[in-house]
Amino acid sequence: MTTDTAVLERALMVMAICMAIQTVLFIAAAAAGAVAWRRTTAALKDAKFAADAQISELRVYLDRISARVDEASGALIRGTAAVDDVVTDVRDAMGSVRNSVGNVASVVAGPKTALAMGLMKGIQVWRRRRAAQRLAAAGTSEL
Repeated sequence: MTTDTAVLERALMVMAICMAIQTVLFIAAAAAGAVAWRRTTAALKDAKFAADAQISELRVYLDRISARVDEASGALIRGTAAVDDVVTDVRDAMGSVRNSVGNVASVVAGPKTALAMGLMKGIQVWRRRRAAQRLAAAGTSEL
């Protein structure tokens, strides 16, 4: 049994050494995990700060762009209002011109129309008289 005891002692020694090595490896793995966790947390904080800084910078750019768009839209609105005013003025002017031309035409056309009507009546009367004279001349020449 002495050999059995010696073998058992060696087996127990090997097991103890393996367990010690295993314990050291687990402690090293736990330490490495803790270090990795801290580094990851620090890297995430840095990334978050960098992203926040970029978002702030983008917000500033967006504010500048929106201000310029507001200025451009204001200028466009002022321009369309001015064009609308000009179009309204032109319409008013065209209405005034149309009324003026209509008034002038009615003043000028009235006497011309009366003259034309009088001339037409005069020509009709002259034709009738000429026709009557021709009939009278033809009637007396046959007798």
